[in-house]
Amino acid sequence: MIKPKVSEQTKLNQHRGEGHGSDYKPWIQVNEFNSLGTTCNPVDWKNGRTMQLLSQGEMYAYYINRWDDSVVDIREQFPLELEDTLRIADSMQLQHPKDRQSRMTSDLLLDYADGSQKVLSIKRNRSALGNDRTAVKLWIEQEYWKEKGVSFEILFANEMNLTMVTNIRLVTEFYDLSDVFDPVSYLKYLIAHHQIQRDMETQIIPFCRLAQELDIHWAPEGGAL
Repeated sequence: MIKPKVSEQTKLNQHRGEGHGSDYKPWIQVNEFNSLGTTCNPVDWKNGRTMQLLSQGEMYAYYINRWDDSVVDIREQFPLELEDTLRIADSMQLQHPKDRQSRMTSDLLLDYADGSQKVLSIKRNRSALGNDRTAVKLWIEQEYWKEKGVSFEILFANEMNLTMVTNIRLVTEFYDLSDVFDPVSYLKYLIAHHQIQRDMETQIIPFCRLAQELDIHWAPEGGAL
């Protein structure tokens, strides 16, 4: 089913691309995205906002980077200023992606605690770079952020650490203490808050066994013992 296109003016009227943290509104929403791929709406465990991620690769990159406490905000589907991308495309006699009335977007814009930023463009694998349309979009996008003094990086979904993604997803489900109900979920809470350090990258954490080894306790009425 083809979903009706939301106009650029409607997005501007809805203040998409504005705000930070829980107030940010992505330029593209999952429910209006036509794709054969996998979209994802995880809830950001730090600010409570529902993320609008358009691929598994974006989801992987989101979890890995959000785990880094130096990353204070992640804004997905971030719109680029149309006049700037048109100028960059015209300067190299390149066709602007989509059309000359539609804004380009960057997959993930990361804000760091030190005030710096980084943009991540997520592709399924390196073969995607061989597509001419993809190459043009990436070149314009990279030049756009270069002009603004923001670092730009291309990541590939098939090269990301899925073990790390899984561990992060499992522990951050219990980031809020109100969700904890037993020793295992309390262990996940402690790891999510970096109060217990574990290897997240090489194997799926055996939470039940680890809770026993560390003698983790949780009172039935809700509280650590």
